[in-house]
Amino acid sequence: MMLNLKIIGNNIKKFRKAKGFTQAQLAEMIDISTIHMSHLETGSVSMSLECLVKICDCLDVTPDDLLLGEYKLNSMSAAKQLICIMEYLTADERKTLIDFAELLKNNKINRD
Repeated sequence: MMLNLKIIGNNIKKFRKAKGFTQAQLAEMIDISTIHMSHLETGSVSMSLECLVKICDCLDVTPDDLLLGEYKLNSMSAAKQLICIMEYLTADERKTLIDFAELLKNNKINRD
């Protein structure tokens, strides 16, 4: 199976921005050039396993998180993604998100 590098690159970009890092900052942390980081995020180059692990360590994500879109979203990956999003929300926005999740859950229960 061939991996979709664009999806992986978009995920790196999403998690990098969620952490508040620039491409240059993340590139420096994992000891690659900013240009190479840009190419990783656009999906124009592949990365070594070592590079993947370094990126995951710096962004506090798992390889599954970066491969999301390539493979089925599991509950743990979804929870991590929601936690990352919630860090940037106000208390009222968090409550709205929880209320929405409850609504989705109840709708699913009523359909089954």
